[in-house]
Amino acid sequence: MPFFRTIAKSVSVAAVTALLAVPHIPAEAAPNALTVALPGDFPGLDPSKDTSPLGFNYRLNVFDALTELQRDGKLNPRLAESWTFSPDLTEWTFKLRQNVKFHDGSPFSADDVVFTINRIKADGTSPVRTFIRLVNDVQAVDPQTVKFKLSQPYGIFHRQVSYVNLMSKAYFDKVGDQGYATRPVGTGPYKLVRWVKDDRMELEAYPDYWRGAPAIKKATLRPIPSEASRTAALQSGEVDLVPALPPSAIDQLKTNRDLEVSTAPSFRVIFIAFNVNKVPVDNPKIREAIDVGIDRQAITDKLLRGLGKPTGIMVPPMNIGYDPSFKPVTFDPQKAKKLVAEAGYGGAPITIQYPNNNIVMGNEVVQAIAGYMTAAGLKVDIKPMEFTAFFPVWLQSKIDSMYFFAFGSTQYHAESVLTTMYEQGSHAYKVDIEIDALLKKQRMITDPDEQTKVIAAAFRKSNENRYHLPLYDEMQAYAAKKSVGYSPWPDGFVRLYDFK
Repeated sequence: MPFFRTIAKSVSVAAVTALLAVPHIPAEAAPNALTVALPGDFPGLDPSKDTSPLGFNYRLNVFDALTELQRDGKLNPRLAESWTFSPDLTEWTFKLRQNVKFHDGSPFSADDVVFTINRIKADGTSPVRTFIRLVNDVQAVDPQTVKFKLSQPYGIFHRQVSYVNLMSKAYFDKVGDQGYATRPVGTGPYKLVRWVKDDRMELEAYPDYWRGAPAIKKATLRPIPSEASRTAALQSGEVDLVPALPPSAIDQLKTNRDLEVSTAPSFRVIFIAFNVNKVPVDNPKIREAIDVGIDRQAITDKLLRGLGKPTGIMVPPMNIGYDPSFKPVTFDPQKAKKLVAEAGYGGAPITIQYPNNNIVMGNEVVQAIAGYMTAAGLKVDIKPMEFTAFFPVWLQSKIDSMYFFAFGSTQYHAESVLTTMYEQGSHAYKVDIEIDALLKKQRMITDPDEQTKVIAAAFRKSNENRYHLPLYDEMQAYAAKKSVGYSPWPDGFVRLYDFK
C-alpha cells in the first residue's frame, strides 16, 4: 500500500514539525480522578447526531471508531485490527477486533457496525452523514468482518470512518432512541455515569475495556463558558485542567508554581463565512470590502498576544492540502471604503453570528471585526450565541448573513473542511461547481503532492469568490496542575485514556 505509506509519512512529518513547539512535560503518575473545565456543554449524548468539536471530549472517551488518528497524523487501528481495499478504491473491508464488549456487557460485532452506519444514513438530520455519504452499502461478511461499497473511489475512507462512533444494536433495540440519547453505551475506555446539562458530566473507567482499564478512574467534565471563571476555578483548585485559556490569563497563571502553563499548535483555522443569498453580502464587492478591511496581523499580535497566525487558506500547515504560497489578505482600509461605495450599499445591517464560548477571545475578535467593518462604512449587528445554540443553526444552514467560526480536520486532511462547507449537499449556501468538481477529482488521486495541487486550486477559487474568508491559524493555550502531567494534542480534545 505505497499510497497510504506515503500519506502517513507526509502527514507525520508535517505534524511532528508543528509539534516541536510543544514543551515536553515530565511523566508523572496519572491522578485517580480528574476534573476538566470546558468552554461549553455538549449538544447531546447520541453519537450519531453530533459532530461538534466540544462533543469530541465526550465521544472519544465513551465510544470507539474503527480507526483513530495519532498525534503525528498516523492512522492506527481501533475496533478494526486491519483493512484492505479494492484496486479502484470503491470497496473497503475491515477485520474487527475480537472479545470487545459494550458497557452493558453485550459483545461487539460486525452487526453493530452495519446498524450504526444504516442508522446514520437513514437520519436526514445527522451531521455524521457527511463522513459516510459515499457509502452505497455496508454488509456483515461474518461477525468479525464488515465490507463497505462506495459510490466512487475514495482514498482516505479509512480516515473518514474515524469520525463514526459505533453503537450497540442490541442495546438500541432494547432502549430505543430516547434510551440511547439519555443512557448511551459504547465500547470506549469510559462509561457515562451521570450528565447534568450545563453543570457536569461524570465518567468512570470501564474495567473491561479491550485495551485495559485506563489510569484515571473517575473524571468530571465541567462546562464553564466564562474564560475568567475557568481561570479562577483552576487557581482555586476546583478544576485540574483547562485546555483552552484566554491569552490574558497566561501571564497571571504562570506565577502559580503549582501549575504548568504553555501553548501548542492547534488544528483549527478561524474564519468568516457568508450566507451569500442574503442582502447585502450577496454582493461580491461587499464581501471583498470585509476581507480587505480586516487587519489580521493586529488581531493576532495585539489582541490575541501571539495566539494566532494570519493565514490565507482554510487549513493549517499540518494538513494534507495546505499550500504555503497562500498569503493572508493585505489590510487596505481605503480600498474597503471604496468597494462599499462602488457596491451601492444601502445601509442594510450585517449580522455576525458566532459561538461566544468556543473560540478563544471570540467576543473581542468579533468586536474588532465589527469595528473594521464599521470603519469601511457598513452597519453591523453582533449576535453572540452559546455554542449549543449556534451549532444547530450552523448545521441547518440558517445563518442570517455572516458568521465567525473555527473549523479543523482531526484527519489532518483538507477533505473534511471541503466536504463540510464546499461540496454539493454540504452546509454551503451556494456551491461553486468548479470547487465541487475539484473536490471530487482529488479523491481519485493517490499521490499526496498531486492531491494537494488540486485541493489548492479549490481553495484558490474559494478565495476568489470570498464565500469563506480565512483569518488566522489558532494556537491553543492551556494550564493544568503539574501533578496532572498534561500534554495536549493538536486538536485540543482531552483524551482521558492518554494519561499514564
